[in-house]
Amino acid sequence: MPHRQIQICDDDPAAALITQRGLQALLGESYGVVIAPTPNAAWLACAHGDVELLIVDPGAGSGSASALVRAMHAFRPTTPVFVLTAYDTPGLRAKMRDLGVRYYVAKPIDFKDLLPLVTAALHIAPIANSFPIRMNAHCSH
Repeated sequence: MPHRQIQICDDDPAAALITQRGLQALLGESYGVVIAPTPNAAWLACAHGDVELLIVDPGAGSGSASALVRAMHAFRPTTPVFVLTAYDTPGLRAKMRDLGVRYYVAKPIDFKDLLPLVTAALHIAPIANSFPIRMNAHCSH
């Protein structure tokens, strides 16, 4: 596995697997895309400093995912957090904005539309209107 790593944390294992496989296919060997089964597991991977991007779906009222986002901003502020959620609501968008999330995308989104956003987050490149990004493309998951 490549040294450079993208960590996915999603409470829906099937969605996490689809996201992982899609991104891995598009990124090739330049990044390893791995899944954490829980926010705690994602934090342990990120705390060791091996993760260059965290993709998280806060889920429906998941306080532990929000705690993960807070911990990332407090203890790993240089690691970008990318919210990719099927639970998009104005309240969640506001909460993530208040937690400092720069990259927020509502599912469904095609991987061809997701890839440039992930690439931008990895390079910390600004994207016009990056928050919130609302895509209504056909879902690949």
